[in-house]
Amino acid sequence: MRFSLLLRDTRELWKEWELRLLILLSLLVQLSLATQGSRRKSISKWSNQFLVWTTYLLAESVAIVTLGVLSNRLANVKEMKGTFDPKSQITAFWASFLLIHLGGPDTITAFALADNELWLRQLARLCVQVGLACYIYYMALSGSTLSMIAKGIILVGFIKYAEKTLCLYLASKDRFRDSLRSLPNFGPIYPRQMEQYLLRKEEGYQVEVDEVMEFSAAEDLSVSGQASDKKTLLKAYELFKIFKLLFVGLILNSGDLAASKRVFMDQYMDSVNAFGIVEIELGFMYDLLYTKALLLNRAWGIIRWVIGLSVPCAVLLLFSLQDKKDYPKVDICITFLLVSVTILLEIYSLLLVISSDWVDRWQLQKPERSMISSAITSLRFFPNKRWSNSVAQFSLLKFSIRKGSRIVPKYQLLTKFDMKVEKHFYIGQKEFKNNVKEWIFHHMKETVRDLESTSRSKSMLESIKLRASDILKRSNYKELDWSTEKEFDQSILIWHIATELCYYKDRGMKLGENSEDLVSSKMSKLVSRYMLYLLVFHPSMLPTGIGVQQYEDTLVDAQTFLEEKQAVLPKKEGRISSVIKFPQKLFKNEAHDHTGDYGCNNAHKSRQSRDLCEVCQLLLKVRTPRHLPTWKMRGNKSMSVLFDACFLAHRLTDVPRKWDMIGQVWASMLMSAACQSKGYEHCESLSRGGELLSHVWLLMAHVGIALPEQTPGARRITGLIMN
Repeated sequence: MRFSLLLRDTRELWKEWELRLLILLSLLVQLSLATQGSRRKSISKWSNQFLVWTTYLLAESVAIVTLGVLSNRLANVKEMKGTFDPKSQITAFWASFLLIHLGGPDTITAFALADNELWLRQLARLCVQVGLACYIYYMALSGSTLSMIAKGIILVGFIKYAEKTLCLYLASKDRFRDSLRSLPNFGPIYPRQMEQYLLRKEEGYQVEVDEVMEFSAAEDLSVSGQASDKKTLLKAYELFKIFKLLFVGLILNSGDLAASKRVFMDQYMDSVNAFGIVEIELGFMYDLLYTKALLLNRAWGIIRWVIGLSVPCAVLLLFSLQDKKDYPKVDICITFLLVSVTILLEIYSLLLVISSDWVDRWQLQKPERSMISSAITSLRFFPNKRWSNSVAQFSLLKFSIRKGSRIVPKYQLLTKFDMKVEKHFYIGQKEFKNNVKEWIFHHMKETVRDLESTSRSKSMLESIKLRASDILKRSNYKELDWSTEKEFDQSILIWHIATELCYYKDRGMKLGENSEDLVSSKMSKLVSRYMLYLLVFHPSMLPTGIGVQQYEDTLVDAQTFLEEKQAVLPKKEGRISSVIKFPQKLFKNEAHDHTGDYGCNNAHKSRQSRDLCEVCQLLLKVRTPRHLPTWKMRGNKSMSVLFDACFLAHRLTDVPRKWDMIGQVWASMLMSAACQSKGYEHCESLSRGGELLSHVWLLMAHVGIALPEQTPGARRITGLIMN
């Protein structure tokens, strides 16, 4: 009996608070999405991306469910009572705010590029949900004291929802590509020309055909009379208008490519400015694809801001002046909260726009001391971070040491899922510092000069792809070119493990004696781990292959090797078991120095680094005779390249200035991957904080490595000359 009463009371309580809790949940999700959505292009951590993805999906779902619950409740009230009491009317007023929630914040319209392709489905939802909101209005609010202010909020909600749908349509792949494509060029009408030719011939004229070559004028990329930062922004915008064609696979004008190359190959262009320009361009592209910037950075934006701020403020004032004694106090508080948060989110969105590069560019075109410009400058409260400014890192050997810690150890069917989840916890981040920019830009310019100085019997793409092999041949180590002539993803795996082995072998020995080797080794390790990260987590950004399968086989091979060492060597080297055992026994000692003879006498900054160093020393002890390469012993049973990398690492120990050569190989691999990547993949990467590969890809286009064989040449124009 008591349970039945408790159950009935619980149902009554839920019926009383269901709609209120749903509307508050919708409001909370909107707040989270507005703040996280504006930061996601500068945050690359997968946990933050997961939070944005969750709130993005919840935002629309919760608002739709709430509208459905509200309309169903009002229909029941009308059926039972025939009229609506003030309590039902104030809840019906909330439907207009749900339209604003469905429109979403200005800082995020799409989570991924695939969302833009669903604009037609969004249009259908727009029609249905706006129709439902209007139905609720006419059913419950028509003629009431809330009808006038409800109309204003419905107008704002419809505008924001329509903006979101339109932005999805404009950013969809085909529509965006069509907007960038120039109008078709119609040639001369051949029958009409032949008639003129024959007619002039019959009249006795001597008619000749003349051919003129038409060259398109290059864009003027020079910016004068501006400070350094302003010059960078204006130059970036002018370049963005040209090079955004690459993102949708369109070809560039040869004159524009030449002009861009002159700018970036100039001796006064340093790496910081070069990457700064690319950073701004990618920020512009992100805004076009994932936010409402395409609409709000026009004259319409001013109209929208005026409506979006003035109408809710007027509603707040009118609702405050109304007689509210018939409304429940809880519902009054919720209504005030809805209006206030709507105003605050609109102000927050406006301040973000004022702090953006779009407004900076607009401001530079206005008089220096204008009143509007001064007002805008005083309203900049938020820093404008354009991307995460970090380089993801992933080490195969480090992951193989820690792989024993299973999330779901007893269920073999979930092993794949377990590995997919677990590996995300071993992604590291390194700041993209100026010395890394300098290193990459230096190698890029060297590559351009080499390609210009040599006769090109091959295409630019083929020359870039073969550059790693050419580096080995020029260094008189042609016997190592097998490692670069394999499939691209296989070469990445081999060179990644070999670089790890060489780095920890030389750590504390030769690297401290030569500053150039120290820089090259750190850069090589950074690029090596980044390329493996792309191979494992974003293989679509690299040339197609079977790299994921080879990675998994190599990972299993490394784990098997460690388990064998665990079984064979625990007594000979007492501490080796603590290196190989799973995490629960791995880190017993607090000190980060070695306790056995592992060839490295220096202390490490972390336990993980120490244990990785010891594993590398174990792998370096594996014998790899020159006359018996590992691939002959392995056959076709496994695609692992673990011991191929050991073979390469042993050969590299004999190379003088090996880190300079290793650095050149990794720089060429990075550029080769960028050169073979597609613009669509770089558009996708912008939504997760940006990728170094995207910056390298666009910078390569600026220095002239943009597949110029695809660039159209001069157009021929023919005409008739009469003598």
